[in-house]
Amino acid sequence: MRKTTVVLIVVFLAFITHRIVDFVLDDSSIKDVGNTELSLAQGVVCRHIVKETPFGADSVFEEGSRLYFYTIISNALQYDSDSLLHVWYKGMDTVQVLPCKVRKDYEACYTEISPSMLTTGEWSVDLVLGRRLLYSEQFLIESTDR
Repeated sequence: MRKTTVVLIVVFLAFITHRIVDFVLDDSSIKDVGNTELSLAQGVVCRHIVKETPFGADSVFEEGSRLYFYTIISNALQYDSDSLLHVWYKGMDTVQVLPCKVRKDYEACYTEISPSMLTTGEWSVDLVLGRRLLYSEQFLIESTDR
C-alpha cells in the first residue's frame, strides 16, 4: 500500500473513533436541548414611541434626532431586568449601555439616545443578554447640512 493511503485510513479511523467517543461521553448535551428555549428578538430604530409602539422607523436619520431602540423579546419575562442590555455603538466605539426594562404586560422594551450624542456616521445598537447577542440593528446618521 502507498503511504498516502495508510495516512488517509489512519485519519479516517481517528475521526470515526473521535465521533463515537464524543457521542457516548456527551449525551448530556442532548438532554439539555429540550430545556433550552430560544430567545427570538426583533428590533427597530425609530424616532418616537407612541402607545408602546415604534413610530418613524428608518435606517437613515438626521443629526440631532432623538432616537429610540425598540425590541420585542419572545421570552423576555424570564430574565432579570438588568440582564438585558441595549448597547449603542458609533462605528466600533461604545457610546452608551442601558438596561432594557421589560414591562409585564408587553414583551418589549426600549431605550433612547440623546440627540447631543448622535453625530454623523455609521451606528448600530445591540440587544445583548450577558455575552450573547440577541439582535442588532444598524443605521446611519447624516449631517443636516446638505
